[in-house]
Amino acid sequence: MTKTIVGALAFLLVGSIVQAVPIVGGLTTLDINSGTATALAGLGLSIAPIAPGTFNPTTLVATFPITGGNTTTMIDHSGGLAFTMGTTTTDIENFIINLTGAEANIVTGTVAVGSLSFSGVQLFDIGAGTVLTVDSQLAADLVAIYSIPNLTGADVGTASVNAITTPEPTTLAFFGLGTLAAVFARRRK
Repeated sequence: MTKTIVGALAFLLVGSIVQAVPIVGGLTTLDINSGTATALAGLGLSIAPIAPGTFNPTTLVATFPITGGNTTTMIDHSGGLAFTMGTTTTDIENFIINLTGAEANIVTGTVAVGSLSFSGVQLFDIGAGTVLTVDSQLAADLVAIYSIPNLTGADVGTASVNAITTPEPTTLAFFGLGTLAAVFARRRK
């Protein structure tokens, strides 16, 4: 009887690990490094939120709604941040946290300056403890736009991803089978 329960649970576990579970919402919070924020302000760059993202300049906390993706390949976001110096504003938004492939542990997104917009730009690298650092591609763009020092590797802050998932029908089926096996084994006892 115990073997039946263990077998059913193993079957459930293997089924849920193999499948990508859809993400249906949630929120990513970014605690911006105060030293980096001070350095950007010293360079003359101001930061503002792009809705539906938020940014609190007092606490240096930004939030970005999670709009989709799945647990094995990527997590999509809406909103972003606008960096302004003088009359030039650069928007970085629609972040994608890449979980696999050549862009694993890289946050990509859209960069817009005036009427120019580029998607799939590598923005941040994800390090230990979900610390984000400026990717060399974004750093090069900021150098070209604002003539500021190269910020490659600068500590942006720490991200906390709180995704809401919904199990796929096959995952629910595996769970149902496991539950039925446990009930059956218990009845036989």
